[in-house]
Amino acid sequence: MPRITSQTAVVGLLFVLYTVNGVDRVCLSIAMPLLADHYHFSPMQEGILFSSFFWTYCLFQLPSGLLLDRVLPSVVIVASVAFWGVAAALSGAAMGFGTLLVTRLMLGLFEAPFMPAANIIVQRTVGSAARQGRITIIDSGAAFGAAFGSYAASAIVAATESWRLAFLITGGAAVCLAPLAWRQLVARRTTARPPAMPSGRRVGRSTERGILTRDVLYMCLGRVAFANVFFGFASWAPSLLIARRHISLEIAGLITALMFVAAGFGEIAGGIVFSRLRCRLGFDPALRMTICLSGAVALVALVAANAIGTLALCAGTLMMGLFFYMFGGIYWVIPAAIAPEGRLGLVGGILNFSGTFGGITVGIISGWIVKNWGYGALYGYFVGCMGLYILFSMCLRPGRR
Repeated sequence: MPRITSQTAVVGLLFVLYTVNGVDRVCLSIAMPLLADHYHFSPMQEGILFSSFFWTYCLFQLPSGLLLDRVLPSVVIVASVAFWGVAAALSGAAMGFGTLLVTRLMLGLFEAPFMPAANIIVQRTVGSAARQGRITIIDSGAAFGAAFGSYAASAIVAATESWRLAFLITGGAAVCLAPLAWRQLVARRTTARPPAMPSGRRVGRSTERGILTRDVLYMCLGRVAFANVFFGFASWAPSLLIARRHISLEIAGLITALMFVAAGFGEIAGGIVFSRLRCRLGFDPALRMTICLSGAVALVALVAANAIGTLALCAGTLMMGLFFYMFGGIYWVIPAAIAPEGRLGLVGGILNFSGTFGGITVGIISGWIVKNWGYGALYGYFVGCMGLYILFSMCLRPGRR
């Protein structure tokens, strides 16, 4: 059998942790139909709960990015995993809108540093030829987590008739993984310390101003639009399928799970395609070609799925659309291409901040759209965001740095 290297073990562990992260995020969307019926939530309250996670997640992106440029990212990851697991489990004890809102805010706070920290670890431990593929493997955990969480949470709810138990189990899984993360990432010292700055060199205002470039702006705008579609489907897919296709919660959960399995494999495929195109075309052309072609296919599939009457064919078209759409996970290769020395954590935090802002806007805007115009208009909103994601991505030129 081939020997598992320390690099492979670290990437595999980070993938598993981010998958559990995705499970904890999506559990609320599966439980929401029952919660809304039990506590009589309005569509606007549902939208606020979906978006509340992203309020603290967004607020702490830049502070956590600054922190990661100064301390070991592995220590930050271990603390993040332990505390977000506790927050997710506490959601099962929620007694109404207020307490559930508090636990979602806690979840966002403790999950905020994970992906920027994982990006730094990959840059310091994985060879340059393999980085693009490895970082997309880790980031695909969000999609696989949404997939597994959709199915697992719906199965737990169906078997026990308890949404509280679903939160307890999914949150407890993260808590149990924290000691493993400590042994692999910290105790064995498999990740490097922050690189020392050259003698006499300091990161000052000029370096900070150098971060705010044209490419950072387009990266942020593209990521906001991208996240609106991904997090919109993660939050609203079960309710949308139930409302428009008149199916049960269990079937809606299964279809949602399959959609995000396709999304996870799509992100890994996107990293492979980009790596091969980069060798032939260079960084910028490979980035634009990968996003443009995959985004166009995803856009056509999303529009077509809404017009298909057969449930199985509709689900298959949505799966194909999300598969190609998640090629956009290669956005995580951009920070290393444009970050000034010693500021990878901050630029990674800016990227994650942008995606988080997209999660906030889609939670509130989608609730407002459903309340006033229904699920058909929400579908149209997702199509528009996908078009903007393609447009802003075509403006990127990070390889010039």
